Amino acid sequence: MQNQMVTLNNIRKFIADHTGDMILSLLLLYNLVSPMEPFTWLGLCAGLVIRLPYFVLVWTPNWLKKDRIRTIMIGLTWAATLLYAALFHAEYRIFELTFYLIGYAALNLPVFRSWWLGLIILVGNGLLLYAAGVELHLIWLYTMAYIVTYIFCWGARIKRESRRESERHYAELQAVHDELSQAHDELQHTHEELERATVRLMHYAVIEERGRISMDLHDSIGNRLTSAIVQLQAIPYMMKVDATEADKAIGTVLDVVRQSLQEVRTVAHQMGSSEAGLGLVALNSLVSEVQKLTGCSIELRYAGQKEAWSQETSELLYRILQEALSNIIRHAQATQVSVHIKEQEEDLFMQVEDNGVFIQQQPLVPGFGLSSMKARCERVGGSMTIEAIHPHGMKLTVCIPHGGIKSTSGGGEL
Repeated sequence: MQNQMVTLNNIRKFIADHTGDMILSLLLLYNLVSPMEPFTWLGLCAGLVIRLPYFVLVWTPNWLKKDRIRTIMIGLTWAATLLYAALFHAEYRIFELTFYLIGYAALNLPVFRSWWLGLIILVGNGLLLYAAGVELHLIWLYTMAYIVTYIFCWGARIKRESRRESERHYAELQAVHDELSQAHDELQHTHEELERATVRLMHYAVIEERGRISMDLHDSIGNRLTSAIVQLQAIPYMMKVDATEADKAIGTVLDVVRQSLQEVRTVAHQMGSSEAGLGLVALNSLVSEVQKLTGCSIELRYAGQKEAWSQETSELLYRILQEALSNIIRHAQATQVSVHIKEQEEDLFMQVEDNGVFIQQQPLVPGFGLSSMKARCERVGGSMTIEAIHPHGMKLTVCIPHGGIKSTSGGGEL
């Protein structure tokens, strides 16, 4: 049962793919026997034989792939048709069968070759019909019918080739679209990995900064306290010898202790547990790294702290500054960059200015980087503006809610 279904499906597919070929074959067989002529087996066999090349042209297009072979096949078929018409006095068959040759040449041969071959067939048919005594106006009528057939088939060929070209372009565009989709997915995956790496880098920057601070504590405060201890140990002996020198030593020790206390307070403020401190450490580390790699002078200034930054705010500022510096290094050709961060009421502002090549007259076409920064700001209810600096350079202003969730209206001057 299953084999029968497969066979039926194959038959349906064959009929659907070769409907046009079947119609042409039926038309070729339709006029094989004419009721106006006496029937003879010789004439029937000759008619079948002369139609075999036409069936070959219709049913084996893949076999005749080269234009030279097709031209030879058409020429031999036409010559056989003329010979058949001359031997069996069937000049009228020339008119009927030549339509297939004219149409086939227009559909399958190059323009120049099909035009010359069609012209040769028309002239040859006309001479043979004229020699057979066919009236001149009928010859002209046949010729015009051939020309119309050629034009019609040539138009069908152009339409077919245009459709194939469109299908080829569509397939190419589909392949490019698939490649771009795959590249977009890979880029998105890479972007997510970069974001995760950025978060790790922030933590590493904090660890590095704390290590530096601990070394500073050891080198500065540790040395001062060691000096104070030595002087305190010497004071009892100094008091026995010279009380004035002992008083001076006590004053010196007090100064050292006060300086150490002040430095401890400063370090404690830097190492506070607030997220703002961690964010600034990461920003400082980013600026230092970019300066070291590019040689560009970058100044980072922070106008004070009112409230703690959230982890989201710290990461957002880091990523925006990272993208801004990357754009400046790659496109602006700047030698100086200044970064200003300031809290104002419930908003947090960051301005990035450079002395790059951008001028007011140039149209600004936001690329992926600027669009990404703007999208990040808008996602938390913030905004980002860009303006030119006289005589050249660019100023990027970012405004985000301090908590990363409130809406803001735009950037502001620092």
